[in-house]
Amino acid sequence: MSGVLNHGGRGLNILTDAGDLWVIDRDDVDIDPDLLGCRVTAEGTQAGFDRLNVEWIGEADA
Repeated sequence: MSGVLNHGGRGLNILTDAGDLWVIDRDDVDIDPDLLGCRVTAEGTQAGFDRLNVEWIGEADA
């Protein structure tokens, strides 16, 4: 999934181009704080209605 990485009331989240908001669950995944506000690509599995268990996250290709 791709979108803009933000920090909200429920923690880190990704807002997609379609306007969907996904809350990030990350057990052992370190996320670079410099990515906040940037377009990212995240890989993982859906966990619930609007949560993503992230296995990897990084800057999206331009």
